[in-house]
Amino acid sequence: MFLSSIIVAVRRWAYARSVANELYDLDTRDLDDVGISRWQIKDVARKAARDAIA
Repeated sequence: MFLSSIIVAVRRWAYARSVANELYDLDTRDLDDVGISRWQIKDVARKAARDAIA
């Protein structure tokens, strides 16, 4: 059980990092189009990881 929770945490971290990197690559205009500002990227990435990986 403990090992599986570590695996889930690592997967979520990797997914959040991937999402954040993609969002950081967008310019400000593209981020405005999707309704995200630069300071929100980490929070959006973490939420996406929580929602995507159970």
